[in-house]
Amino acid sequence: MNTYTVIDFETTGLYAGIDRIIEVAAVRVCDGKIVGTFSELMNPGFQIPSFITSLTGITNAMVRDRPRPEEMMPRLRAFLTDHICIAHNASFDRRFLAAEMGFAGESHERRFLCSMLLSRRLVPEATSHKLGALAQHLRLETPAGMQAHRALADALLTVELWKRLMADLRPHLHGREPDPELVARISTKPKGSVASYLASLSAKPIPRAAPGPPKA
Repeated sequence: MNTYTVIDFETTGLYAGIDRIIEVAAVRVCDGKIVGTFSELMNPGFQIPSFITSLTGITNAMVRDRPRPEEMMPRLRAFLTDHICIAHNASFDRRFLAAEMGFAGESHERRFLCSMLLSRRLVPEATSHKLGALAQHLRLETPAGMQAHRALADALLTVELWKRLMADLRPHLHGREPDPELVARISTKPKGSVASYLASLSAKPIPRAAPGPPKA
């Protein structure tokens, strides 16, 4: 999984299809390096609840002249192409992506992996698996000058978290890059069985490359 896109939405509430997206950020990563970003505010078409403004800092004035979410979705779809998406609490972001792409008449089928589910299994000692708490627990580098609960800041922090989780997995795979199927399998395993499963991966022999054709 050398290329993937981390995505984060800020919304007017919790209910996809009723609440709307007010900010999106997507960060494309290739071979561990950020190679592209997409970040936009959107006008939901109604007043942003005050508790959302308190949480995110996004005001009605900030989105007043911004496009509606359904206008922004084709641009987001073009940026995402067919890459795997990674999000912290991916079920939330996947629901909003599906709802907004549906409003826009855009295709939205894609695979998601969840950094929160994976961190619950690879970092079980953390007292909280919210993004900010994990960043503190793991002493991740946080985006300079950026506010938590803004889409780009959270997406960039999720990139750092994902890189750390992949680094923690590689020793169990003899240094090989974790593939999406393995990550999805670990993310849904009962938490109590993860340690033994990782130990079984570590014990597996390193696969040898198939011999090439005989030399002339």
